[in-house]
Formats: sequence, structure tokens, C-alpha cells
Amino acid sequence: MHKIALGTAQFGMSYGISNQLGKTSKYKVEEILLHAHKNGINTLDTASLYGNSEELIGNFAHNAEWDVITKIPTIGNAAICNKQIDALLRSFELSLSKLNQKNIYGLLLHSCDDLFSVGGYRLLQAMEELKKEGFVKKIGVSLYNYGQIDCILGNYSIDLVQLPVNILDQRLLDSGHLKALKKYDVEIHARSVFLQGLLLMQTSDISSWFDPVKGVLNSFHKEAKKRRISALQLALSFVQSIDEIDKVVVGVNTLEQLHQIIDAMSLRVDIRDFSSLSIRDATILNPSNWRI
Repeated sequence: MHKIALGTAQFGMSYGISNQLGKTSKYKVEEILLHAHKNGINTLDTASLYGNSEELIGNFAHNAEWDVITKIPTIGNAAICNKQIDALLRSFELSLSKLNQKNIYGLLLHSCDDLFSVGGYRLLQAMEELKKEGFVKKIGVSLYNYGQIDCILGNYSIDLVQLPVNILDQRLLDSGHLKALKKYDVEIHARSVFLQGLLLMQTSDISSWFDPVKGVLNSFHKEAKKRRISALQLALSFVQSIDEIDKVVVGVNTLEQLHQIIDAMSLRVDIRDFSSLSIRDATILNPSNWRI
């Protein structure tokens, strides 16, 4: 089975630096879901924070078998009490209703740091109960850095993580944290494969804020050209070629974009060939730090 999971942030809101189409229309959402499923893509990644993405999935995806993953919104309290546990359960119940599903594949904390609050373990306990009751198959967290992974491994029992990996952001690959997660039998889903579309843009179209990395971006495009493949194909094949990655989360706005993803699904590369493209600057690698 291939590694592609369909991200749905674009279904519910305008998402991505290279997105000039805005929020995906309802008609296109239905078209994309049908075509994705026909081509063997059976995993959907969503969140309650992605606008009306969950409702659209509930409207158009309930007639087919999907592995749906959603996320609990950031709680952000210094201490986790009964109030926060009730909020988690209400959020999940609402998501399940919107998704039009009796149960789902995965439930994640959108902010891993909630787990490290005083009493944060109670959030995972509540999610574990949902798992025992058959509402969820796997529970876990959305991660951003190896410090969070260090805090989790050996201390919390999780089944699934989502984390950033791309041809520029090889930090978790180089540090050995992907292998460490696998030792605990954790399923790994990679996001930010195109760095919110930055990797798919020509450097001439990119804000001057990215000037410090335009040289690396030009090198990336030259590598794609040398191999006679597109930037999308190179970016996607890099992450797909990482053995520890179980699913690669990619979002699309159009059927044409989905066709490009499907055409690139079978491509593999030697990831060692691209170590020179790796950067460490978190202000570039984390879109929440962008000032554009």
C-alpha cells in the first residue's frame, strides 16, 4: 500500500503560501475525495480547527471506507482538570458528529505541549478510554521538534504521531528520532512535505523574507530538473523514501493537483543524495514563524 494520506485543511480554509485558489469549493471537494479513493488513497487527515473541513468530509466521504484522523484543539491550560477533560470529550463528540462517522482511525492532540501541562496525562487517559470503547483505533499527538519526542518516549503510551519532514527539514531524520519512535512501534505521519507550498514556488515569486534560503531552494529546483522530474515529484518522493514514514500527508485544491500527487506516488529516491539541502533555521522551517 502506498503512503499517501489526503490532508483536508484546504477544504475548510485558504491554506498554504503558494495557494492562489483559496478555499476549495464543495463541488471540487467531492470530486477530489471520489478520485482519491478510486486510486487507493484511503486516509484523511483533518482537524476541528480546519474551518468546515470535518462537515465536508461528513457530507461527501461517508459512503466509502476511510481511515479518518482528526485533532483536539489546543487546550493551553497550566493545569488539566475535569473541565479540560470534559472539553476534550465534547470536542471529540462534535467532530464525530460532523464527520458522520461511528468511529475513526486516529485522534491526536493538536498541541503536543498540552500533554506536558500539570495533569496532562489525564488527556491521554481520556483518549485511551475512547480507544477502549471502540470510538478510536489509534491515539497520539501532533509534534514539532525532537524535544517533544524526548519527553514522550518511555513516558507516554501513544500509537500515532504527526510531525514535519521535508527535503529542507531533515532534522528528525538526522537526529535519529524517527528510528527512536519506531522502536516504540509508533506510526509516523509526515506533514509539511511541500513546506506549505514553498518548495513548489519559483524563487522569483517568493518574498524577500526568504532570501537567506533562496540559494538552497534554487539548488532543490536544479536537482529536480537534473532528474527530469517536477519539484512536486522530488519533494514527495524524498519523504516517501524514508523507511520510517508510514504516511505522507498532502493537501490539494484541485483534481489536477491530485493527479500530480498520484503520478508521483511510486517514485523513490536515495535520501542520502539530498543531505546538502538540509537546513536548521526554525524561522524558515516552521511556517508559524514566517513574517510575510
